[in-house]
Amino acid sequence: MTELTRTGAARWWLRLRDWFVRNYVGAGPALNAVAMAAAAAVIGISWADTYCPTAAGYLLSAGAVLLVLLAASYLLYRLLRLWLGKDLRWVYSLAVLIGASVEFFCRGAGEGYSARVIGVSIAFALTVWVCGASLWRLLRRRSLTLWLSGGISLALTVLWGAFLLGDGVQSSWLEEYLALEPCPDALESALEPSLGAGPWSVSVLDYGTEEGLPSDTVSLAAYMSRDAAGFTGDYAEHYLDYGLGSVPLVGRVWYPEGAENRPVLFIAHGNHEIAVDSYLGYDYLGEYLASHGYVVVSVDQNACNLLSGENDGRAVLLLEHIGLLLAYNRDPDNPLYGLLDEDNLAIAGHSRGGEMVATAYLFNQYDRYPENGAIRFDYHYNIRSLIAIAPTVNQYQPADHPVALEDVNYLLLHGASDRDVTNFMGMAQYENITFSGQGDYLKSALYIAGANHGQFNSLWGAYDKSAPFSALLNTESLLDQEEQQTIACLFIKTFLDVTLLEDDSCRTLLTDWDSYAAQLPDTVYMQCYQQSGTTILADFEEDSNLETATAEGVTLQASGTRTWTEELIDFANDTSYDTHALRLKVNASGSQYTVSLPETDLSGLSLTFDVCDMDTASVEEGTYQLVDFLVGLTDSQGRTAAARLSDFATVFPAIPIRTDKLDDLFQTSTFRQAFSTVTIPCESFYGEEGFDLNSVTAITFEFDQRGDVAIDNIGLAAR
Repeated sequence: MTELTRTGAARWWLRLRDWFVRNYVGAGPALNAVAMAAAAAVIGISWADTYCPTAAGYLLSAGAVLLVLLAASYLLYRLLRLWLGKDLRWVYSLAVLIGASVEFFCRGAGEGYSARVIGVSIAFALTVWVCGASLWRLLRRRSLTLWLSGGISLALTVLWGAFLLGDGVQSSWLEEYLALEPCPDALESALEPSLGAGPWSVSVLDYGTEEGLPSDTVSLAAYMSRDAAGFTGDYAEHYLDYGLGSVPLVGRVWYPEGAENRPVLFIAHGNHEIAVDSYLGYDYLGEYLASHGYVVVSVDQNACNLLSGENDGRAVLLLEHIGLLLAYNRDPDNPLYGLLDEDNLAIAGHSRGGEMVATAYLFNQYDRYPENGAIRFDYHYNIRSLIAIAPTVNQYQPADHPVALEDVNYLLLHGASDRDVTNFMGMAQYENITFSGQGDYLKSALYIAGANHGQFNSLWGAYDKSAPFSALLNTESLLDQEEQQTIACLFIKTFLDVTLLEDDSCRTLLTDWDSYAAQLPDTVYMQCYQQSGTTILADFEEDSNLETATAEGVTLQASGTRTWTEELIDFANDTSYDTHALRLKVNASGSQYTVSLPETDLSGLSLTFDVCDMDTASVEEGTYQLVDFLVGLTDSQGRTAAARLSDFATVFPAIPIRTDKLDDLFQTSTFRQAFSTVTIPCESFYGEEGFDLNSVTAITFEFDQRGDVAIDNIGLAAR
């Protein structure tokens, strides 16, 4: 029986082989061409996007790679014929096609060699392979098999093309989240004058270019090296036509015509292709702020791009630009003479530039370079405020220390759909900015659903990955570039108004975005902030004892919880927040967390804390809701007062993001989370008769819905 079965199997195998030979053998040249073209597209377009992102560059690069691959394929074909006497082009062409597909989908999806990446890659490669073989053989032989396989595979190939060339799919979750907290009708507010261009006419002036103002060169050779970058460093040296020992200071200035002594914002881009003049991509911000009376200087940092370990060099380069502009300001023969208010400077950066601004502020205070004391600094400019847009963190650490700053204003903006800096990394720097209690300072962070990395720069756009891998990005789910840039303009202007001009008319935009929701682009915002008049009771950084707190005499206790921990925050398997927080998994009712404190007078103060929804399971199940719970106060006589979180802030669930088309195909999401700060004026607590706000001994968080929340930075803020 076994022998008969084997004989039957052998016959079927022979029939299958004969069928395959009859229909497809002879398609080797076509299959080889298809495979090599696919590999050339992946390799060549990727190279061109880095070194020459133009139509001609893509064509020439892909063509050159194709010629090399075809030559290598021909050599391999001849060797295999010589050694084995067989034409095995279909074998290695299929291997090349699958390899190119895996590389394409892996880098495009940004998730490594996952099962779904491998599966989709093989399915794509086989579809294209069968299509190429069938169409080639139909030129020489007509059969029903070839017509069917050719027609089906061609249709599938067209569908793959539509899938890759399309923009993706608009997600429905945003409308559902916004419906959780209906937006009130737009009312006239103090923000109205900021919603469009301001009253000033704007002039634009370049420096360091052929037609611009003359500028200097500076040496960055002590801070970075192109030699370590190999071919990329050689390319940068050749393309830019200058070495790191003589980097020209190049930039653009937007300013209000006829103005004098105006506050100044310097902004620096991050890492991008050096064939793109990225510093020109902040034109929208320069025009807008200049029309409202600010001077905006965008500085060229292409000398630092395509390198690594260069963030300290970026900081020095920015500070040198500031020195040059201040020299212009003091020169009676310069068109910028008297334009800049040297006591009101702010610096901003995007991407690696966003990390750099903190380092630049640190270097501005130092007299010597931390990595080599033989290098002296002599800057000490009056920089009052820092703005970080989608920043990286910790790529440079001075003498292996995090960049810790005190008493400086800080604004952080980041998009939840960022596919370059994929996590809310800037929160690590946010946590490393502290206040002494002397002076009026503010730090504010805004996480923006639907915002990506590139649209903060007009020249970078919707695609946060280089071609051809950008074809996997779902750009349909993004905010429009105009909306994203409107958000940046409004928050940056308000921040500068508050911190440079001491104009507090719209200060609440930085601490209570809900108040202006009707005037902001429709999306989900998560906002975290802290002001300098805040006394921290518990930030959960002091030790591993769950019952001790930051402030002296304060103790902590939980009851009725499923889990009570203090842990390093881990969002999307990333601990870049660099902060510990309270984590509570609570039951539907009866769960409490109590902060006991010495008898304290809370009159004139506000209770403040940061909260984040950690429950991604409820979002997947569709049972999500806004985070809400009661906050209670207890006085020395045991009398209580309470307030409800939702009356003072909107805390959204975790955001389900689909930034690549594989998420659309498989209906999966990546969850993005961020803390939101809640501030409750203590006079707003509704208490029982006789409640004494002057002698509070406990703060209690009382949960009446099942959930999983993180709480951080419980404190008391002066009003």
